[in-house]
Amino acid sequence: MQWIPTLTLFLFLYPAGWIVSHFFYIFDRGISPNNLSIIGTLISFILFLAVLPSWGSIRWKTNNLWLSIGLDVNNKFSALRIFFSGFIFSVFLIFILCIFCFICGWIDRLDYIKFTELLNAILLIVGIVFAEEIVFRGWLMEEMALLFGVRRGIILQSTIFSLAHFRSDISLLALIPFLTGLFLFGLVLTLRRTIDRGALWGCVGLHGGLVGIWYLIDSGMVVFSIDTPYFLLGPSRNMVNPIGSVFGIIILLGTLFFQRRLFARTGRFLASTVNASFKDEMP
Repeated sequence: MQWIPTLTLFLFLYPAGWIVSHFFYIFDRGISPNNLSIIGTLISFILFLAVLPSWGSIRWKTNNLWLSIGLDVNNKFSALRIFFSGFIFSVFLIFILCIFCFICGWIDRLDYIKFTELLNAILLIVGIVFAEEIVFRGWLMEEMALLFGVRRGIILQSTIFSLAHFRSDISLLALIPFLTGLFLFGLVLTLRRTIDRGALWGCVGLHGGLVGIWYLIDSGMVVFSIDTPYFLLGPSRNMVNPIGSVFGIIILLGTLFFQRRLFARTGRFLASTVNASFKDEMP
């Protein structure tokens, strides 16, 4: 029944964030449901960070929670190097897509980047992406490794990461490749943590780079031709997101294929941060 605390934490944090956020509605009746949802999610994440050190101490028997989830900052130069290695890889992946579209004549022009859009892209990396990596590749990956072993834990963590981005506003035909791409992306990010010997900074760089750079592209930095096949840029014409495109899925599969041997050593880094008393859970 070791899974009960994991489930209970989610069942407590999300309602707690929702309840606290609705106090804002008392002072501002005009607040939109979307902003209220964002505030609730932020409060839930703050509560999650507050609980996390005690969680690591009691459940994982570790006195260094941040090291356990891959956020060691004792060597700042190493952390920056790992972050930018992931970020540069994200630039490379986006570059491949843009070069392919350019060669095929599907890029009409390049435009300048507005300062506000650049600031929003940075906030996406620092805020949303950083939080997601702490939750999914940090805490959740360790929990899944503890409960199910590393190999099954990787699959389950990536599955949960994919389903957490479920969208009801797109068709089933668009949703399937979108969730498939996110699942593969979850595997790639876990692979990134393996390459970085358990550090989470490379995941933040890779994830943040892809989200931030594509945000700039989608904001008008690159203007694609109307003749561009929609399946190259997203799962549907109404949803431009390469993570669910044919091209994006092929790139993710290629990354996993050429780095597949590293998965055989994933447990060495992920399992090492979990309490030794749970070693019998590892494959």
